[in-house]
Amino acid sequence: MTNKTQLLLLGMVLLLGLPGCATLGSAIKIGGMATGYQELTDMGSSMEKSSREFNAEEKYYVGRTVAVTLMADDPADNNQALLRYINAIGHTLVLVCEKPEIFNGYHFAVLQNPKQMNAYACPGGFLFVSSALVRHCRTEDELAAVIAHEIAHIVLDHPMEAIQASHQRAAVASLVKFGIRKAGESQSEVRQLSGIFNNVVKDVVKAVAQGYSRDKEKQADLMAVDMLKQAGYSPIALAAVLSRMDSHSCHHGDPKIRARNITRKVQESGGNGPVYSGRTARFKKQVK
Repeated sequence: MTNKTQLLLLGMVLLLGLPGCATLGSAIKIGGMATGYQELTDMGSSMEKSSREFNAEEKYYVGRTVAVTLMADDPADNNQALLRYINAIGHTLVLVCEKPEIFNGYHFAVLQNPKQMNAYACPGGFLFVSSALVRHCRTEDELAAVIAHEIAHIVLDHPMEAIQASHQRAAVASLVKFGIRKAGESQSEVRQLSGIFNNVVKDVVKAVAQGYSRDKEKQADLMAVDMLKQAGYSPIALAAVLSRMDSHSCHHGDPKIRARNITRKVQESGGNGPVYSGRTARFKKQVK
């Protein structure tokens, strides 16, 4: 290993301690330009691009692309009556959320997946509920609770945060690969760098499908409870849905633990709230 390479690798190790992908990307870009390593220059440029803030319009188009990718595996349900019903519930909840107005509005759909109970929040206000999860719900309040939780993810910007987190992990992994390549001169390591930083959609689809951290799920749960109360739904409904889920099949944290946390929150804030018979009858008519 040459002295230049040793110094470069030492610098890279020190740079990993810097906060923020943008700072790290800028430093790596400068280092690449100074040493003549084009791989580092390109890597730093890509990291700078991936770490910048997305505006509302960009979030919408990222979300739309993610939505199309999701629907390639699970097509949208063509039941128009059910779609109108889901959208009516969704837009009722949007009115009481902290971000009722976003670029091009919120979009709700049901995915034809009768086996897997899942719901997805994509950047830019695209929200999906699988047909299995719709039918897992027993009341309109429970269905509203599922939708409120996904709206909360959008309000809290969790899908876009997933982009930053995934690119930060990719950046560190790529730096390690680059170090191995310069130490062992393995060309296969260099080839593996190609395309790592531009797979934004793939990163977000994966994050959306696998759920978020325990803390983010808790944040969305608690915000959903507040939204349900403000919209006139029973705030305990989300706990009811989660308590009937299998812990091993859920990608969004242990549902039993989440249900207990929600129940505690509702009890501390003053009760469950009413479940109106009219809503129950409407639910049974729409969800068959």
